[in-house]
Amino acid sequence: MATVSPADFEAVRRVVAFLRLHPEELQRDELREFRAYLESMGGAVPTFPQASKACKKQTEKDEEDATSEPDEELWELEEIEEEAIPQVTGDPTPENEEKAMELKALAAERAGEDKMSEAIELMTKALHLVPGKAMYWSQRASYLLSCKRPGAALRDADRALAINPENVRALRVRGTVRRHLGRWEEALKDLSEAQIVDYDEKTDDLLRFVQQRVNERRRLQRQKEEVSRQQQQQPNPASFASGIPNSFPSGFPGGAMPQGMEALLSDPEILAAMQDPDVASKLPLLMQNPMAALQMMGDPKLGPLLNKIMAKMMSGGCFPGAGFPGNATTGQSGAGGAGAGAPNVGLSTGGDLD
Repeated sequence: MATVSPADFEAVRRVVAFLRLHPEELQRDELREFRAYLESMGGAVPTFPQASKACKKQTEKDEEDATSEPDEELWELEEIEEEAIPQVTGDPTPENEEKAMELKALAAERAGEDKMSEAIELMTKALHLVPGKAMYWSQRASYLLSCKRPGAALRDADRALAINPENVRALRVRGTVRRHLGRWEEALKDLSEAQIVDYDEKTDDLLRFVQQRVNERRRLQRQKEEVSRQQQQQPNPASFASGIPNSFPSGFPGGAMPQGMEALLSDPEILAAMQDPDVASKLPLLMQNPMAALQMMGDPKLGPLLNKIMAKMMSGGCFPGAGFPGNATTGQSGAGGAGAGAPNVGLSTGGDLD
């Protein structure tokens, strides 16, 4: 004959304890036979709202699609060597400024001939002469960007914008680099500011692409927040041990599960009844004022639930000595007789319920 080991009973106890805290997990495919058994014994398997789960799955799918979408144009910043370009100490001399202008013009010629390395060298020489001029930093930044040196280009753009926050060329360079780093919000800010100062058709195409990415990310974030909000608003199938904050009036603190409580809360019909918003809204009052049970016994929804709980307690011996003397349905005293030591869930401190 097949036997059930203590380990099997322990496994069942753990599953029941888990389902008590997460009753929605009863719908898992792995528990199909368990649900069938409950129903065969006359139990009712509760149903749970699926809107949030569907929304959550859709959000996860959208996020996966967005993140798995390959972006072959993502870059990595290269290592940058330190330069000996001096910090700004004052206005350049007229001679230095004139020489720098000549170097800048020559660099533009080299860049037009696609000789970017030479153009960068010329701009470096110019920057040694006029380190406080934003347009020199931004022009070298654009040449560095053309050479696929985003780290150096970003450095030069930052230097230019530190001098002149409205330097359009630097804003475009930095916005482009940030786009290729996947820093969409920052790229949107830079490119938008550049377009406000000086509209450029090519930049507008990039801006539209970045705006689309930002909009998608914001949509996913809003959807994620909505999922979180729905999950917080979902009524938690209240149990007497976890649904009422702080403590129970029956003399045991919330979270300290009395003997027999677990069996009571594993009843599918009780769990299903507790999910009813009308019932759940009245349970806190019942726990705070046990005498309210006298009036609630006539409640069309709460009354049958209380009767079922009392019947299970009296048949199973739950909560011995917890402060509910006697048989509440017959009015027997807790000092003796058949009702002595009857279970208590804080429904009454004495007296008849009917």
